[in-house]
Amino acid sequence: MAYIQGLQRGIELLLYFPSMDKKFSSFLEITRVLNKHGMIPTLYGSLGLYRIVGQLDEVNDTDIVIPNKDLIDGLDKLMRILAEIGYKQDAPYPHEFTKGEGPVGFEPESDLIELGIEIEKLRVTEIGGVRFRELAPKDYLLVYKRNLKSQQKKLNSTQTKLEAIEKII
Repeated sequence: MAYIQGLQRGIELLLYFPSMDKKFSSFLEITRVLNKHGMIPTLYGSLGLYRIVGQLDEVNDTDIVIPNKDLIDGLDKLMRILAEIGYKQDAPYPHEFTKGEGPVGFEPESDLIELGIEIEKLRVTEIGGVRFRELAPKDYLLVYKRNLKSQQKKLNSTQTKLEAIEKII
């Protein structure tokens, strides 16, 4: 029930945050092409989360999880697939591509597997013949707790450096 309420809230909030709708349309465009190449990607990041909880703020990018073999070993093939629909690789970030609606980042499935998320058990959603996987709320909780822990480590490191600089000034 909460999941359906989240989707309804997400639809209502599209009126206030139209970039989410554009980013989701871009996601579906990419996913349609990936499906043709035998991949069923997983919607990830804020765009995926906001489909469940409703939009909290602007979506800056689109995050997509694909099998390691398609991202790491098959990066050249992925680049060709995305070039067919006008996406260009972002040179400093080899797993990011750009076109119109901001960056699209690809992450390996191993990032989710390391958290204990079983890819094959994720719900597969189909919209207009386009198939993709979606994380459950419990999966997003694992992802964002990991992200927060990582950010806290960086913050602690920065604080230590600031204190060292202040001691010598």
